[in-house]
Amino acid sequence: MLKDYDIFLFDFDGTLFDTYESSIYVFEEAYSRIGVKISRDDILAFTREPIPISYKRVMGTSDGYPEFIKMIDELVLSQKVVDMTKIYDDTADMVKCLKAHNKVVGIVTSNADEHVLDILNKYGLAKYFDIIVGNRKAPIPKPSPKPILKALELLNALDKKDKVVYVGDSINDAISAEEAKVKPILLDRLNEFEHLKYDSIHSLKEIEG
Repeated sequence: MLKDYDIFLFDFDGTLFDTYESSIYVFEEAYSRIGVKISRDDILAFTREPIPISYKRVMGTSDGYPEFIKMIDELVLSQKVVDMTKIYDDTADMVKCLKAHNKVVGIVTSNADEHVLDILNKYGLAKYFDIIVGNRKAPIPKPSPKPILKALELLNALDKKDKVVYVGDSINDAISAEEAKVKPILLDRLNEFEHLKYDSIHSLKEIEG
């Protein structure tokens, strides 16, 4: 894969970093503040779909969403969430390998740009990323192609889509990449996606080959 692409874009949550426990904290706390109890199974689904969709599904309405998303943002940017976010064992070496081969490396995520940068700085990886597109730069979330297209626009690479790959851990990531006309790769750490049409890998180490 290394020789086939020049631009490697990645999802953040569940792809480069293990944010499951921090997501549990954020969603449990946010919903508890509005009097709603949610299960861990609900939260796993929340991490793989746009927050407006999960909020409406849980609440049955979009009323109150602006106030709710402000709570989410406040919690995500807290030091507690930074402390709870862990790096996957295969992330750092893979990113360093890509940069050693002069690849363009970026993150396209529905998470907050500031939070992503906080985490990258925590692990000393910020210097390896050429671009971060989060929910500030691209407020319309995946599965829309707009976040990926925004990244390519900022990289002046809209005419280089055949040399771009996007790696993520959810179906929405793959759909977003497909709609943006770049190569989708599903990171299938738990063997969930073998039945799907998309190419998949089980570890980020496979990118180095």
